Amino acid sequence: MAVLEALVRLAPTGGRRRRSGDPREAMTGALAHSGRVIFAAAAVMVAVFFTFALSGPLPPKEMGIVLGIAVLLDAALVRLILLRLTGRAAWWSPSWLRRILPDIHFSHG
Repeated sequence: MAVLEALVRLAPTGGRRRRSGDPREAMTGALAHSGRVIFAAAAVMVAVFFTFALSGPLPPKEMGIVLGIAVLLDAALVRLILLRLTGRAAWWSPSWLRRILPDIHFSHG
Protein backbone atom coordinates (compact mmCIF):
# COMPACT_ATOMS: atom_id res chain seq x y z
CA MET A 1 0.00 0.00 0.00
CA ALA A 2 2.75 2.44 0.87
CA VAL A 3 4.55 2.05 -2.46
CA LEU A 4 1.31 2.40 -4.39
CA GLU A 5 0.40 5.49 -2.42
CA ALA A 6 3.82 7.05 -2.98
CA LEU A 7 3.62 6.52 -6.72
CA VAL A 8 -0.02 7.32 -7.30
CA ARG A 9 -0.82 10.01 -4.78
CA LEU A 10 2.04 11.51 -2.82
CA ALA A 11 4.24 12.47 -5.77
CA PRO A 12 1.46 14.42 -7.54
CA THR A 13 0.30 15.86 -4.22
CA GLY A 14 3.73 17.34 -3.53
CA GLY A 15 3.65 19.05 -6.92
CA ARG A 16 0.16 20.40 -6.30
CA ARG A 17 1.23 21.69 -2.88
CA ARG A 18 4.25 23.50 -4.35
CA ARG A 19 2.09 25.11 -7.06
CA SER A 20 -0.87 26.16 -4.92
CA GLY A 21 0.76 26.57 -1.52
CA ASP A 22 -2.32 25.04 0.11
CA PRO A 23 -1.71 21.52 1.47
CA ARG A 24 -5.42 20.76 2.02
CA GLU A 25 -6.28 21.64 -1.56
CA ALA A 26 -3.37 19.54 -2.78
CA MET A 27 -4.44 16.52 -0.72
CA THR A 28 -8.09 16.88 -1.77
CA GLY A 29 -7.12 17.13 -5.43
CA ALA A 30 -4.86 14.10 -5.17
CA LEU A 31 -7.61 12.10 -3.48
CA ALA A 32 -10.06 13.03 -6.21
CA HIS A 33 -7.51 11.90 -8.78
CA SER A 34 -6.23 8.69 -7.17
CA GLY A 35 -8.54 7.71 -4.32
CA ARG A 36 -10.34 5.06 -6.37
CA VAL A 37 -7.07 3.40 -7.38
CA ILE A 38 -5.83 3.23 -3.79
CA PHE A 39 -9.14 1.92 -2.48
CA ALA A 40 -9.41 -0.66 -5.30
CA ALA A 41 -5.91 -1.97 -4.52
CA ALA A 42 -6.84 -2.20 -0.85
CA ALA A 43 -10.05 -4.06 -1.77
CA VAL A 44 -8.04 -6.64 -3.73
CA MET A 45 -5.64 -7.08 -0.81
CA VAL A 46 -8.55 -7.46 1.63
CA ALA A 47 -10.18 -10.06 -0.62
CA VAL A 48 -6.95 -12.06 -0.82
CA PHE A 49 -6.40 -11.90 2.93
CA PHE A 50 -10.00 -12.88 3.68
CA THR A 51 -9.62 -15.98 1.48
CA PHE A 52 -7.07 -17.18 4.03
CA ALA A 53 -10.04 -17.49 6.40
CA LEU A 54 -11.33 -20.30 4.19
CA SER A 55 -8.22 -22.42 4.75
CA GLY A 56 -8.13 -25.37 7.11
CA PRO A 57 -5.81 -24.65 10.05
CA LEU A 58 -6.57 -21.88 12.54
CA PRO A 59 -3.37 -19.73 12.27
CA PRO A 60 -3.87 -18.85 8.56
CA LYS A 61 -7.52 -18.04 9.28
CA GLU A 62 -6.58 -15.66 12.08
CA MET A 63 -3.80 -14.09 10.03
CA GLY A 64 -6.08 -13.54 7.04
CA ILE A 65 -8.83 -11.92 9.08
CA VAL A 66 -6.46 -9.67 11.03
CA LEU A 67 -4.49 -8.58 7.95
CA GLY A 68 -7.68 -7.98 5.98
CA ILE A 69 -9.11 -5.75 8.70
CA ALA A 70 -5.78 -3.93 9.07
CA VAL A 71 -5.55 -3.15 5.35
CA LEU A 72 -9.19 -2.06 5.25
CA LEU A 73 -8.70 0.31 8.18
CA ASP A 74 -5.46 1.62 6.71
CA ALA A 75 -7.01 2.36 3.33
CA ALA A 76 -10.31 3.75 4.57
CA LEU A 77 -9.38 5.54 7.76
CA VAL A 78 -5.74 6.58 7.41
CA ARG A 79 -5.19 7.09 3.69
CA LEU A 80 -8.57 8.43 2.63
CA ILE A 81 -9.63 10.40 5.72
CA LEU A 82 -6.85 11.26 8.18
CA LEU A 83 -4.24 12.34 5.63
CA ARG A 84 -6.72 14.79 4.15
CA LEU A 85 -7.42 16.33 7.54
CA THR A 86 -3.81 16.83 8.61
CA GLY A 87 -3.14 19.80 6.33
CA ARG A 88 0.28 21.38 6.85
CA ALA A 89 1.26 18.76 9.45
CA ALA A 90 1.42 16.14 6.69
CA TRP A 91 4.32 18.05 5.10
CA TRP A 92 6.19 19.05 8.25
CA SER A 93 9.68 17.75 8.90
CA PRO A 94 12.35 18.92 11.36
CA SER A 95 14.76 21.54 10.05
CA TRP A 96 17.80 19.31 10.69
CA LEU A 97 16.22 16.59 8.56
CA ARG A 98 15.38 19.02 5.73
CA ARG A 99 19.04 20.07 5.62
CA ILE A 100 20.17 16.44 5.27
CA LEU A 101 17.60 15.21 2.75
CA PRO A 102 17.76 16.30 -0.89
CA ASP A 103 14.93 18.40 -2.34
CA ILE A 104 13.37 16.09 -4.95
CA HIS A 105 10.57 17.21 -7.25
CA PHE A 106 8.50 14.89 -9.41
CA SER A 107 7.14 16.03 -12.72
CA HIS A 108 3.87 14.52 -13.90
CA GLY A 109 2.94 15.80 -17.30
